[in-house]
Amino acid sequence: MNNWTVEQIAFRCDRLSVRLERLAQNFLQMASLSLDEANGEGVLGIIRESKVFLELIAIDLDVDSAFELAQIQRQLSRWHTHWWSTWASDSSRLEISTLSQTWANRIREMAGVLV
Repeated sequence: MNNWTVEQIAFRCDRLSVRLERLAQNFLQMASLSLDEANGEGVLGIIRESKVFLELIAIDLDVDSAFELAQIQRQLSRWHTHWWSTWASDSSRLEISTLSQTWANRIREMAGVLV
Protein backbone atom coordinates (compact mmCIF):
# COMPACT_ATOMS: atom_id res chain seq x y z
CA MET A 1 0.00 0.00 0.00
CA ASN A 2 1.22 3.49 -0.84
CA ASN A 3 1.35 6.19 1.82
CA TRP A 4 0.66 9.13 -0.46
CA THR A 5 -0.35 12.54 0.84
CA VAL A 6 -3.50 14.28 -0.34
CA GLU A 7 -1.35 16.52 -2.57
CA GLN A 8 0.39 13.52 -4.10
CA ILE A 9 -2.94 11.80 -4.79
CA ALA A 10 -4.25 14.98 -6.43
CA PHE A 11 -1.07 15.20 -8.54
CA ARG A 12 -1.43 11.54 -9.51
CA CYS A 13 -5.00 12.20 -10.70
CA ASP A 14 -3.87 14.82 -13.23
CA ARG A 15 -3.33 13.82 -16.85
CA LEU A 16 0.19 12.59 -17.51
CA SER A 17 0.99 15.55 -19.78
CA VAL A 18 -0.06 17.95 -17.00
CA ARG A 19 2.14 16.15 -14.46
CA LEU A 20 5.10 16.26 -16.85
CA GLU A 21 4.60 19.98 -17.41
CA ARG A 22 4.50 20.58 -13.66
CA LEU A 23 7.76 18.67 -13.28
CA ALA A 24 9.29 20.70 -16.11
CA GLN A 25 8.24 23.88 -14.31
CA ASN A 26 10.00 22.64 -11.16
CA PHE A 27 13.19 22.11 -13.14
CA LEU A 28 12.95 25.56 -14.74
CA GLN A 29 12.53 27.09 -11.29
CA MET A 30 15.55 25.12 -10.03
CA ALA A 31 17.61 26.33 -12.98
CA SER A 32 16.78 29.93 -12.19
CA LEU A 33 17.12 29.76 -8.41
CA SER A 34 20.42 27.88 -8.56
CA LEU A 35 22.15 30.94 -9.90
CA ASP A 36 21.88 32.66 -6.50
CA GLU A 37 23.61 31.13 -3.48
CA ALA A 38 20.92 32.54 -1.17
CA ASN A 39 18.30 30.13 -2.59
CA GLY A 40 19.68 26.88 -1.14
CA GLU A 41 16.63 26.02 0.99
CA GLY A 42 14.25 26.77 -1.86
CA VAL A 43 16.12 24.61 -4.35
CA LEU A 44 16.36 21.79 -1.81
CA GLY A 45 12.58 21.91 -1.39
CA ILE A 46 12.10 21.69 -5.15
CA ILE A 47 14.48 18.72 -5.26
CA ARG A 48 12.45 16.90 -2.61
CA GLU A 49 9.19 17.58 -4.41
CA SER A 50 10.61 16.66 -7.82
CA LYS A 51 11.86 13.30 -6.54
CA VAL A 52 8.28 12.45 -5.55
CA PHE A 53 6.87 13.79 -8.84
CA LEU A 54 9.32 11.62 -10.77
CA GLU A 55 8.14 8.54 -8.91
CA LEU A 56 4.46 9.40 -9.46
CA ILE A 57 5.04 9.99 -13.18
CA ALA A 58 7.36 7.10 -14.03
CA ILE A 59 4.77 4.45 -13.19
CA ASP A 60 2.70 5.62 -16.18
CA LEU A 61 5.50 5.72 -18.77
CA ASP A 62 7.07 3.20 -21.09
CA VAL A 63 10.20 1.46 -19.81
CA ASP A 64 12.69 3.69 -21.65
CA SER A 65 11.10 6.95 -20.48
CA ALA A 66 10.74 5.64 -16.92
CA PHE A 67 14.43 4.70 -16.96
CA GLU A 68 15.31 8.19 -18.11
CA LEU A 69 13.33 9.69 -15.21
CA ALA A 70 15.01 7.26 -12.81
CA GLN A 71 18.39 8.59 -13.90
CA ILE A 72 17.24 12.13 -13.13
CA GLN A 73 15.94 10.99 -9.76
CA ARG A 74 19.31 9.38 -8.99
CA GLN A 75 21.11 12.66 -9.65
CA LEU A 76 18.62 14.56 -7.49
CA SER A 77 19.21 12.03 -4.71
CA ARG A 78 22.98 12.48 -4.96
CA TRP A 79 22.60 16.23 -4.60
CA HIS A 80 20.09 15.81 -1.78
CA THR A 81 22.37 13.45 0.16
CA HIS A 82 25.29 15.90 0.08
CA TRP A 83 23.23 19.04 -0.21
CA TRP A 84 25.13 21.69 1.76
CA SER A 85 28.55 20.72 0.45
CA THR A 86 27.15 20.60 -3.09
CA TRP A 87 25.39 23.94 -2.71
CA ALA A 88 28.53 25.61 -1.34
CA SER A 89 30.33 25.12 -4.66
CA ASP A 90 29.83 27.66 -7.45
CA SER A 91 30.52 25.00 -10.07
CA SER A 92 27.99 22.62 -8.50
CA ARG A 93 25.30 25.30 -8.48
CA LEU A 94 26.04 25.99 -12.14
CA GLU A 95 25.78 22.25 -12.85
CA ILE A 96 22.42 22.13 -11.03
CA SER A 97 21.19 25.04 -13.10
CA THR A 98 22.41 23.62 -16.41
CA LEU A 99 21.11 20.09 -15.82
CA SER A 100 17.78 21.40 -14.55
CA GLN A 101 17.31 23.40 -17.74
CA THR A 102 18.21 20.36 -19.84
CA TRP A 103 15.78 18.18 -17.89
CA ALA A 104 12.98 20.73 -18.22
CA ASN A 105 13.44 20.70 -22.00
CA ARG A 106 13.47 16.90 -22.13
CA ILE A 107 10.40 16.58 -19.89
CA ARG A 108 8.56 19.06 -22.11
CA GLU A 109 9.46 16.94 -25.13
CA MET A 110 7.94 13.92 -23.36
CA ALA A 111 4.82 15.92 -22.50
CA GLY A 112 4.47 17.17 -26.08
CA VAL A 113 4.32 13.62 -27.38
CA LEU A 114 1.40 12.93 -25.06
CA VAL A 115 -0.74 15.94 -25.97
